[in-house]
Amino acid sequence: MINVALVDDHVIVRSGFAQLLSLETDITVVGEFNSAAEARLGLPSCHPDVVILDISMQGESGLSLLEEIPSGIASIMLSVHDSPAMVEKSLELGAKGYLSKRCSPDELIQAVHTSANGGCYLTPDIAIKLATPIKIKPRQIS
Repeated sequence: MINVALVDDHVIVRSGFAQLLSLETDITVVGEFNSAAEARLGLPSCHPDVVILDISMQGESGLSLLEEIPSGIASIMLSVHDSPAMVEKSLELGAKGYLSKRCSPDELIQAVHTSANGGCYLTPDIAIKLATPIKIKPRQIS
């Protein structure tokens, strides 16, 4: 069984993800948190294997919480921001996955399974952005 905690300041996102995840026989949602501060207090007692963490929350970025999550817990970052710089920053801070809020239900489930099993999951569109070199026009070089 994979225990998952959700951290997002939008109730509709948290509850939608919780409903999708609860359809899987091997996944249990063990905690839902509205903020990084709330998660900081609640995560230790719910013992998640995976935390799905929104980057852009009111008050405090999910990136600051990501730095505090123990290495034995896989963190999947969730965001409307899918710039290569944001993805790279998340991975540098220890994220084991990165999902755009435009991801499909199947991608969400795959990300949970992959990260719970020690892998790193990126949606194909994000992986392509990371693999595509930035083209700099000659006039941009100083």
